[in-house]
Amino acid sequence: MSDESRVIAPIQPVLDPTKEYEEINSYVVFWGLFYAAVFTLAVGYLCLKIGQTVDAFAPVSVLAMGTAVILKRQNAFAETVHIQALASSSTNTLAGAMFFLPALYIWNVTNVSFVQMVIPIILGGILGVLLCIMFRRYFCEEMHYVYPFPSGRAAAEVLMSNEGSKAKLMIGSGLIALVYDFILNSLGWWEEIIRTTTFKWGSVLAEKTKLTAAIDTDADLLGLGYFTGLRYASIIAAGSFFSWFVCIPIIYFLAPEHVMMIDGNPVLLGDAPIRKVFLDYVRHIGIGMLAMAGIIGLISMAKVVSNVVKQAILDIFSSKTVEVNILRTQRDIPTSWIGLGILVCTVLFGLYFHVMYAESFVQTMVAFAIVLIMSFLLSVVGISSIAYTGTEPVSGMTIFMIIISAVCLTAVGVSGEIGMIAVLMMAAFIGTTIGMAGNFMAELKVAHLTGATPKKMEQWQIVGTIMCAVLSVGVMILLNNAYGFVGDRALNAPQANAMAAIIEPMMTGGSAQWPLYMAGALFAVILWMIRVPPLAFALGTYLPMEINTPLLIGGLIAYFVQNSTKDKALAELRFSKGSTIASGLVAGGAIGSLFSAVLRIAGVDVFASEWVETPEATYLGIFMYFLLSVFLYKVAMYVKESKSEG
Repeated sequence: MSDESRVIAPIQPVLDPTKEYEEINSYVVFWGLFYAAVFTLAVGYLCLKIGQTVDAFAPVSVLAMGTAVILKRQNAFAETVHIQALASSSTNTLAGAMFFLPALYIWNVTNVSFVQMVIPIILGGILGVLLCIMFRRYFCEEMHYVYPFPSGRAAAEVLMSNEGSKAKLMIGSGLIALVYDFILNSLGWWEEIIRTTTFKWGSVLAEKTKLTAAIDTDADLLGLGYFTGLRYASIIAAGSFFSWFVCIPIIYFLAPEHVMMIDGNPVLLGDAPIRKVFLDYVRHIGIGMLAMAGIIGLISMAKVVSNVVKQAILDIFSSKTVEVNILRTQRDIPTSWIGLGILVCTVLFGLYFHVMYAESFVQTMVAFAIVLIMSFLLSVVGISSIAYTGTEPVSGMTIFMIIISAVCLTAVGVSGEIGMIAVLMMAAFIGTTIGMAGNFMAELKVAHLTGATPKKMEQWQIVGTIMCAVLSVGVMILLNNAYGFVGDRALNAPQANAMAAIIEPMMTGGSAQWPLYMAGALFAVILWMIRVPPLAFALGTYLPMEINTPLLIGGLIAYFVQNSTKDKALAELRFSKGSTIASGLVAGGAIGSLFSAVLRIAGVDVFASEWVETPEATYLGIFMYFLLSVFLYKVAMYVKESKSEG
């Protein structure tokens, strides 16, 4: 039996697909939009502070279930599924605003209005929803036994753990993860990221060979690794090992005399920090891999796309209604509306570009072609990355689009400050599209697993997207007024600073890392030829090692639990129990991180900055992470023998 078929269980939805339920009502709309607004405000700060978002599904699910108990709701499960899906539109749109638009303030550009900033976020968000719907059946149904969807499965586990011993186990593991991650991120009692350079032997190894390793000890990453499974976690980790153990040492060996700029100062590459070499050179190989993996993925799904287009054309010219003849759980927004919506969103953005930034119709058509092609290409990459790992490298994929846009627009006469703004708005549009398409597909996977109606989820996601797009831009402006994005006490806005640094030189005569992009693209083709999923490997190559290694740890635990006995029934019971624990780790870790964000917004600083830098804090971090891993494994294994063994 393959790894995927063992890990991914058959569908047994809570909501009967043959029955109708009251899934959307005023209660769902009110609480869904309320939590969407709250999480836009709360997570926006964290996004600009450290460049990370917190998924809304876990805390919203817990809050919605608690609200249902207090208010004694009779239809609680169906309502909670849609409340958390609607609330997720907050974090789905945040990337577009927080990762790109702060670059305007970094450039000190003040002549871009609120409406100019909101339009790309709204249009990109709606386009992302529509593209997601277009591929829903392929990713959620046809490829159910291929893509693990770790975040979607964790969300479904949380929602379905609402009663009995399963609920107690999920809540218990969630509380452990909440306390663990709160101490980790807010108090700093032990080190979060364990690096080999912390130890004397690791420092010597890094100095002589440029080899270094790291692992992030967050509880939620361990839980996501359990859902990812060993196969894909191993491929992702292999991508990281390729970057850090192969590419980086080779670059140091081949080009030690190369001069690179660090903080405006020339530094020999041989003397540069290892992480800086990764960010400035090796990561671009990963970007090339991601881009080619997207092209390969889109080509492999050509039949799926053509079938959707054919169905849309048939729907347009057909007067028959077939929705009543299909299961409730397979109903989507009609494909004719999807096709029309995709066209309208891209045309409206083209019109926006023409009015605000273009000097000729040719420039508008170039921009229109770029956003149309890139929205399809990169959305496939984004959805696939969510399906594989539960994470999505929005900024990395958008960098590829920025480079293409800068080259093409410069060739047709768009340059200078107006060109910088134009490319940034295209990036905000595409970045929002990617973020929405990938993350909303995880929500549609939740619908698939729980038995919710996709069509209702899709309709209200569009409503939530419009509201949260406006709120996210407003939050970004408020945070700029409060903290700013330039200066000693400013918010870091790491993605926006990276975008600003890439766009400005390219629109004023600079160049891109084309050899590295080409190397990554060719390597992705080789991986595809030997039947290794290029996207999973590319994600490992692009993302920092500390994010990928905990996926491998979680995947190993899942493997050992699944293969702990020859009794298949007992193995499945143990794995299912581990899934409940892992979902609690993901949920509790997300809530703990949210509490940390709230403390930062409130200006409360109780982090032990000096202690956390000591070797003792690192040793304690290793010990606590070991205990957390043992907890996941041991509790999952504590299942009574099945009848077949008795």
